[in-house]
Amino acid sequence: MIRRTLMAAALSGALSPLVVGGAFAQSNNPDFRLNNRTGQTINEVYVSSSARADWGRDLLGNNTLPSGQSFSVVLPAGQCMNDIRVVYANGAAQERRQVNTCGITDFNFTR
Repeated sequence: MIRRTLMAAALSGALSPLVVGGAFAQSNNPDFRLNNRTGQTINEVYVSSSARADWGRDLLGNNTLPSGQSFSVVLPAGQCMNDIRVVYANGAAQERRQVNTCGITDFNFTR
C-alpha cells in the first residue's frame, strides 16, 4: 500500500510539469481565418477586442466575402479575447462575443 502511494506521488510529480506546460502552450497570436459558411454573401466584417465598446472599421473595406470563401483577420499580438460581427448583403447582422482567437486558426460563421 505504501509503495503504491509513493509510486502515485512520484508519477503525479513527474506529470505535473506536462500539465502545467500544456496550460501555457496557447499561442499569443490572435490571427485567424474567417470562413463564410452561411450561404449568403458577407458585406462587412468587424473584429474588436472584447474590452472595447465600439466595433472599429470594416475589415473587408470595399470587398465582399461570398459564401464558401475565407478572409484572413490579422490582429495585434496578445489581443486574444475578441468580438466578431458580420453584416450580410441583406443588411442583417450576426455577432459572436468573447471569442478566444489565440486558441483557433479558423472561425466558421454559419446561420
